[in-house]
Amino acid sequence: MKFKITSSSICALIFFFWGNIQAQVTTVPGFPRADQKVKIIYDASQGTTGLAGVDAVYIHIGAVIESPTSNTWSIVPFEWGTANQAALMSKVEGENNVWEWEIIPNEFFNPTGDQVIYRMGMVFRNAAGNLEGKTSTNGDFFVNLSQGFEVSFTNPQTNSMLLEVGESQEIAIVASQASDLSILVNDTPVASASDVETLNYEFQATSEGVFVIQAKAVAGSEETTSTVTINVVGQSPQATLPQGAKKGINYISDTEVILVLEAPDKKNVFVIGDFNDWQILPDYQMFQTPDKELFWLNVSNLTPGEEYIFQYLVDGSIRIGDPYADKTSDPFNDQEIIDQNRYPGLKPFPSGKTLFQATYLQTAQQPYEWKYLEYNKPEPEELVVYELLVRDFDDRRTYKAVTERLDYLKDLGINAIELMPIKEFEGNLSWGYNPSFFFAPDKYYGTKNELKELIDEAHKRDMVVILDMVLNHAFGQNPMVRLYNDGDYGAPTLDNPWFNRVARHPFNVGYDFNHESAYTKAFVDTVNNYWLSEYKFDGYRFDLSKGFTQVNSGDNVSQWSQRDESRIEIWKDIYDNIKEHHPDAYVILEHFADNSEERELANYGMMFWGNLNNDFREMAKGNSRNFDWGYYKTRGWDQNNLVSYMESHDEERTMWESLTFGQTSPVNIRELRNGVNRNQLLATFFFAIPGPKMLWQFEEYGYDLELNNDRLGVKPTRWNYLENPERQRLYNLYRAMIKLKNDYNIFNDPDNVTLSLTQPVKSIQVGDGDLQIVLYGNFGLTDVNNATLTFPSDGTWYNYFTEAEINVTSNTLNSRIRANQFLLYTNQKLPLPEGEILEDIITSIEKEIIDDSEFKLYPNPVNENLNISLPKGFNQFNYRVLDVTGKVLVEGDSKNVNNFLELEIKDFKAGLYIFELNDNRQLLRRRFIKK
Repeated sequence: MKFKITSSSICALIFFFWGNIQAQVTTVPGFPRADQKVKIIYDASQGTTGLAGVDAVYIHIGAVIESPTSNTWSIVPFEWGTANQAALMSKVEGENNVWEWEIIPNEFFNPTGDQVIYRMGMVFRNAAGNLEGKTSTNGDFFVNLSQGFEVSFTNPQTNSMLLEVGESQEIAIVASQASDLSILVNDTPVASASDVETLNYEFQATSEGVFVIQAKAVAGSEETTSTVTINVVGQSPQATLPQGAKKGINYISDTEVILVLEAPDKKNVFVIGDFNDWQILPDYQMFQTPDKELFWLNVSNLTPGEEYIFQYLVDGSIRIGDPYADKTSDPFNDQEIIDQNRYPGLKPFPSGKTLFQATYLQTAQQPYEWKYLEYNKPEPEELVVYELLVRDFDDRRTYKAVTERLDYLKDLGINAIELMPIKEFEGNLSWGYNPSFFFAPDKYYGTKNELKELIDEAHKRDMVVILDMVLNHAFGQNPMVRLYNDGDYGAPTLDNPWFNRVARHPFNVGYDFNHESAYTKAFVDTVNNYWLSEYKFDGYRFDLSKGFTQVNSGDNVSQWSQRDESRIEIWKDIYDNIKEHHPDAYVILEHFADNSEERELANYGMMFWGNLNNDFREMAKGNSRNFDWGYYKTRGWDQNNLVSYMESHDEERTMWESLTFGQTSPVNIRELRNGVNRNQLLATFFFAIPGPKMLWQFEEYGYDLELNNDRLGVKPTRWNYLENPERQRLYNLYRAMIKLKNDYNIFNDPDNVTLSLTQPVKSIQVGDGDLQIVLYGNFGLTDVNNATLTFPSDGTWYNYFTEAEINVTSNTLNSRIRANQFLLYTNQKLPLPEGEILEDIITSIEKEIIDDSEFKLYPNPVNENLNISLPKGFNQFNYRVLDVTGKVLVEGDSKNVNNFLELEIKDFKAGLYIFELNDNRQLLRRRFIKK
């Protein structure tokens, strides 16, 4: 259904007789009135098809009384999501997806006083309201109510169209009441009838020119008219493409451009826009190349630096923007951007002059001056990637806001930022995986130079910037979809050079690119080269890379994931083209295919997302899992190209899992303090597996809002979490582990790695040159009182988080490991990480385990010697004295100890300490103060 503007009606959208099968919503009569019965007929197979095949359809309807062009529902009788029988539509007999509903608007809405119902807005739903039927653009339907005597065109359904000489066009008009109807062409009557409501005529395009088709209705003394303009043109002029001209906008000088549109086998194209007042003029008919592949036109006499909005009018009916333009004009979303001043100086969409998305051109633009072209790029295995969504990273939702927080990311240790898709997408608030224009940054986030400044400032801080690239699919507003598709925003037709009519694989959204098509290959290579060159992105994370296939797996996920030789070749070709022009670019695939396929591509140089979320969410709740699939050598790969992650935009948060579903006994993980301890344990082991890492925004301080409560919806930032001491401990742990990775090679590509991850007490040993690291952690929920820790060598080892020293003999050490505790030892003394990380052992003792009066520490406070009276029954035991950080200062066992123990502590610093007694059956603790 297309928009129609008439001289006698200010309605924005006309709905036609039931005979028009293309319509989503039709009415009987064709010109409904507020004081007469009107039947609303809805075809659930058209528009958004969420209601196709359902058993019952309900109408949700409202009266528009503000103005004839308003979209505001002022009177809304029905409540959403209820099985109100008054809103239940009737199925049309003999039709599977056609429903009808009847009212007299004035009686149904009951307007008061001088209120006038100009329009009715409507959406269709199931009883629960979780399934909807809307327009093709996912908006409300509107039916305009006749305010008097009117006449309009039912065919054609646009106010302006184009024909070539020799073609014809059926003209059909309708009046709001029986009248004398006539059709005139350039003021000459060509058809007439008396006392009728409809009239038809066939227009023959016999010569070039502009023909004004007028519909006239006369009833007594009343007369009303409406017009449509038909432009009749000759065949497209033929000419070869000017040398050096490329697809898209070619800036020749400050006053001149050459526009090139790829539209194989289309008949003719006109350029319409601000520079010709959106008129279809002979001077703006594009030349067609002899091979019928391209259309081109030189547009001159432009004002230097002035922005012009323009479109291509293809075959007289398809209006599209330039697929290669770097700025769009949107009829649905730009006004919000203007109202919020999100893009200074943005021009409003040229409403009333054209429809659908348009694009900009602007000569004599001031180029962005890059300041930081020299910066350090980490090796692939050194990457610590921070995935963020501009929309949700800061409440301002702008490129500038991200730029202002780069120092935060730098302080955390991040060396790579991955921006979720920022190419122009449908709507203003989106994850970005619904792209429409592949060369234009989305205006909702700001200007293209503000995006460039963000990248430039990241480079200043030696942070590379990776773009989440969506090239599996495009959505219906995309010009290449609309050139060959059903209706305005429907599925691609079989002759579409770039897209499959039906997706070849599961989980596809939008319209599936045909990656074996030469047209698609050329387009993909151009897109990839553009963002790396123009915006100086450092690489890509390719979304849904497993979808780059023409092997038809339908809905069979298992088949789709099998090794695919065609897909392997497609990706090698894409990779080679990227590396030819940008040899240092990072290429990361979200693939999740058979390991033999990923191994071959990884060994070829590509990197891969490694999803560890399921294992880590299970462990976040208190369970134990083997997560060695997060190490590239476990997969048999030759290169350390596995970008593993605990969280991503697609996965639930581990902290949410801990606080919502964590086990509550013997340790209550749902308590924040214990949840932080648990997530610290996870993060320490995650970073200790060598290789590139990725974290999802706010993971570092334990973001805990459920993803799937509103999967794609706007999420609060919760930067205030950093003011919480417990969450600060988690942040400090992340920073400390990232610092180890950044400052030393040991977590990147070390010489030796030993993973022992199958048991609740897990360990990782890593060695690189002289530096050795041993990590142990208790993933169980009970303390292990006498764990045997194995070391690669004897000697002094240092706890990275406390600087406590231990002496290892015979390559082993027996130690108690509390639930959720982790011990990271190095054979070299490294700088102590900044900030509080470990749980304060003193304050965590909420209640001492027993109150045995024989277990006493005295004097307390103490100066030189601490006396300990031991409880009965403790014959074989270990004891320790710890400071408030958990550092062990004194330890011993029951040898040569009876029921009394004396410790000399005169060299202790003044402060609070813990004496700990453990006989493998129970743990006793007492506090004491050193004066």
